[in-house]
Amino acid sequence: MRAPLERLRPAPRLPLAFAVAALASCQAERALRITSEPSQAEVRLDGSKVGTTPCEVPFEHYGVRRLTLYLPGYATYSRVMEIEPPWYGQFPIDIFTEVLIPIGWSDIQKVHVRLAQGQSVLLEPDLPGVIERADLLRHAGPTGPRKRAEGDKDEQP
Repeated sequence: MRAPLERLRPAPRLPLAFAVAALASCQAERALRITSEPSQAEVRLDGSKVGTTPCEVPFEHYGVRRLTLYLPGYATYSRVMEIEPPWYGQFPIDIFTEVLIPIGWSDIQKVHVRLAQGQSVLLEPDLPGVIERADLLRHAGPTGPRKRAEGDKDEQP
């Protein structure tokens, strides 16, 4: 049987320190600041409307995103861009800067777009070409699609 004094020993403080660090971690502020000339263009990020220019869109993860701007009377602007982390957000440094010692870094990435006057041209698909490719895929065998000769007929099951 243990002595009563042993049961009153304080719990180790190390797990508590890790719990506090985990709760306070990831204090980095990440945002994409989007401006355009002229302003008031509708902004879509990965297909979702996020506001009108100028706007600031917070994000959690770095990587590839699609930015699209619409404004009546101007050509639609769309591009795929990669948002890269600063030095303190790169692995394995981010373990220290965002988890173990969260000081609240700020990463504001700026994008400025000059919209060109005019209308966006929407190209209509080549419908006969699309149907022909779909037909080739429908009749494809295990080795893939093959071109059909002029005299080939559709086989009916």
